[in-house]
Amino acid sequence: MNSRNPLGKGFKASRCDISLCKDPVYDKWGKMRLIYPIIILFLLIGAGAAQLAPDKERFDIVLHPGDGDERILKVMNNGDSTIFNIAKTEMIGNARDFIFIDVPEDKPLSPGEEAEIKIYIGIPPETKPGVYTGFVYLMESAPPSIPVRIDFHINVVVQESYGIAMTVDDAKSAYLRASAKDIAQFNLAVKNLGSFRDIASIDAGAVPEGWSVVLMDDDEPMSMPYDLPLNPGATHEIKLQIQTDKPGSRENVTITATSLGNRSMNSSIQAEVEFGMVVRGYDTDILVPEKIATNKSYEGKFKVILDVKEDIWVSMQSPDELIVIPQSQMVTVTPEVPGLANFTFLASKGGEYPLTFQLLDSHGIPMPEETVTIVAAPPEGLAVLTGDDIIYGTIGTLALFGNRSPSIFMVPADEISDDYLQKLQSYLEIVILGNDSVIPSGVEEKLKDIELKRIQSDSLFEECWLFTKLMWDNGTSEVVLTTPREADIFRAYKIAMNEGLPMVVCRGNVTGASIEAIEDMTRRNTTLSRAMVVGRVGEDYTEALSEAGVLLEEVSA
Repeated sequence: MNSRNPLGKGFKASRCDISLCKDPVYDKWGKMRLIYPIIILFLLIGAGAAQLAPDKERFDIVLHPGDGDERILKVMNNGDSTIFNIAKTEMIGNARDFIFIDVPEDKPLSPGEEAEIKIYIGIPPETKPGVYTGFVYLMESAPPSIPVRIDFHINVVVQESYGIAMTVDDAKSAYLRASAKDIAQFNLAVKNLGSFRDIASIDAGAVPEGWSVVLMDDDEPMSMPYDLPLNPGATHEIKLQIQTDKPGSRENVTITATSLGNRSMNSSIQAEVEFGMVVRGYDTDILVPEKIATNKSYEGKFKVILDVKEDIWVSMQSPDELIVIPQSQMVTVTPEVPGLANFTFLASKGGEYPLTFQLLDSHGIPMPEETVTIVAAPPEGLAVLTGDDIIYGTIGTLALFGNRSPSIFMVPADEISDDYLQKLQSYLEIVILGNDSVIPSGVEEKLKDIELKRIQSDSLFEECWLFTKLMWDNGTSEVVLTTPREADIFRAYKIAMNEGLPMVVCRGNVTGASIEAIEDMTRRNTTLSRAMVVGRVGEDYTEALSEAGVLLEEVSA
C-alpha cells in the first residue's frame, strides 16, 4: 500500500492507495447510448451465462466538508460461467468528483464467487453543504452484459455541537426476503456527527403484527430504546434482527436514532422484509418448454414434493395430437428427495393442448390434478448460434440490425445445455458462427432435422465477411472495421450499435473468400461504399477494401 492519501490533502480519511480501473474511452453521453442498447439486446436474446449481483445498490452517506470515508461493495457472479474482468462506466452526477471506485483488475470471478470493490469518498474542505448524487454502472467487460447500477447519495453537512446519522446496509432503506422460519438480519451503522460526546437513543416505530424486532450489540440482545454512547466522529455498528409468526406478507419497520444532547437531531432508516409462506406438505413442479415445434420430440419433467415417504402413480392425459411416452409411471417420493417423472412428448400439428397429470398415492387416494398447456407450432424463423466471448458475442448480436431478423443464442464453448437445444428446435434455419472451438462440433448431430449452416474459417476476418454477407443480404452502405484489441472492439461495438451496422474484426488472413464477399457486398441493392476503421488495422485488410472501391475513414468513439 502506498502512504499517500487518495482523497488528497485536507481530508480526514486515512485509507489509501486507490487503483482505479480503466474506464472505457467513450464520453459520458456515448456511454449512456451504449448501456441502453445492451439492455434491449438482453431482453431480446435472454440473459447471458454470467451476471454480476451486488450486495447493495445504493449508498447513503453523511459527511462534513474535509471528511472522508470508505465503503465496501460486494459483487457475486450468480451465473454459470466465469467473469474475467469487471468494467465500470464513468460516474454520472454532481458527486462524481467525491467518489473513487477501486475495481479489482484481471481477477477472474468464477460462478458463485464474490469480489470486494473498495469505494473511497472524499469531501474537499471548500465544499458547500448540500446533497450530492451520482451513479455508476458495473458490468462484465465482455459484452453484451446486463449493467448493474450503483447509486450514491451524499449529504454534506456543517458540523454542529450535536448530530446523528444512521444507515441500514449503507443506505437509508433496505429490503430482504426470508423464509417463514428465518431471521432477517440488517446491519445498522450509527454515527456521531457532532463535536461533543453524545448518546444516541435507538428505538423502533410501529412494529407489524407478529413481528419480533431485536437490536444485537456484540451478539448481545438489547431492549429498545437502546442508549448508545458515541465519541465525536465515532461510528458504531449493530445488528437489527427481525422474525415473524405470521409469514406470507411484506412489511416494514422504522428505526430512529435520536441525539440525547439535542433531541431535535435524529436520523431514521426503514427495514423491509418479505417473509415467505410456510412450506406445504404437498407441491408439484411441471418442467416443459413454453413453446415447441411440431413433429419434434421434447423432454419434460413432473416433480412431486411431499413431506412423507410415498409411492405416487402418475398418469398423463392429453389430446390425440399430443403424444406422451410413457403415459403412466410410478415415482417414489421422500421428504428429502422429490419424486421425478420423466417423459417425452411430441405434437403432430400446431395448436394449444392441455396436458393433465393425475396422481394416486399407494392407498389409491387421488391427489389434486395438475394441468399445463403445451403450445405447438411449425418451425419458423432464423436463429444465430455463437459463442459468449467478447468477439463472437458482439459480432453475433449485431446481426439483429440486418434484414434477416434472427434470434441470437450465445453459449459457452464447452457444452450447449439441453435447454438451449430444445429452444433451437423451434427454428426453421440456424446459422452457427464459429468453428468447433466456439460451438462444439456435435451440435449438428443434435439438430440434424433443421437447416444448418456453419460459418467457420481459420481467419476471423473471413468469418466476419461471410456472416455479414449472409445477415445483410440486401446489403449495407457502411461497415465497422476493428483490430482484435479489446479496447478497440468496445469502441467499434459502440459505433456499430449506434448506427445499426455489421462489425468486422481484422484477425487472420485476407482470404479469397473474404475478398469475394467484400466485392459481393459492393454489388448489393444497398451498396457497400464506406468502412469506418477503429484502431491501427493492418494494410492488407484496408487494401482489400480499397481495391473493391470502398472508402476508408478512421474514426474514434
